[in-house]
Amino acid sequence: MPEIEGSARERALGYELLASIFLNEPTWEQFRVLKKWAADLEESWLEELLREIEEGDPELEELQQTYYDLFFVPVSGRFVPPFEAAIRGARRQKGGKTKFGGFWGDSTLQISHIYQQIGFEPEKMTIFQPLKEMNIPDQIGFELAALAYLCQTEESWKKAKKDLGALHHWQKVLLEEHLNQWLPQLREDLAGANPTGFYTYFAGLAAEFCREEARILTGSPIPESTSNENIEREEWQS
Repeated sequence: MPEIEGSARERALGYELLASIFLNEPTWEQFRVLKKWAADLEESWLEELLREIEEGDPELEELQQTYYDLFFVPVSGRFVPPFEAAIRGARRQKGGKTKFGGFWGDSTLQISHIYQQIGFEPEKMTIFQPLKEMNIPDQIGFELAALAYLCQTEESWKKAKKDLGALHHWQKVLLEEHLNQWLPQLREDLAGANPTGFYTYFAGLAAEFCREEARILTGSPIPESTSNENIEREEWQS
């Protein structure tokens, strides 16, 4: 796993790339970006995986079908709902079939509240239309995109010499109380259902990225007042 320490802009790009994997069906344009990214970072395992998929699936039809089966078709036999509430609320039995939790739960409402506080509006994103119509806020791509949004805001606040404490607070909440609580399990669930290994790889990469980000942010001072205080939307948009 490459080091993620860097500017807020670089971190935002990392979150955006990971979010895009789960928010859009596979296309050749996406594949070209991933191949360049893997080559630049010398991610040899990913380079080999992408090469194998490309050679065995020249039209990406199988990978697209995998995307639908894993994330949109409950009767597919491969379905793994990419929603925090469903993964955290799942009932698992060794050797038995996993019964996933409902798509809406306490964590879903908490995530929706966080979005309202920071002014993040996932419904305005350009993403796979059926996913937009589902409008479930704790989908993995939305949570990662919210962190990209916070990192982008951090970049502009830093230039304006604003205090970054509130931004770091909400990043830590999303990481420590949400993504880091369910991404490792999502990766395990995908490992048993994903024939190509493509989405398993990126769920694992997201889990590593978020775990490392939380470790780095833990050293950031968090103003005591931000933990229980709403941040005015005007402040985020100024």
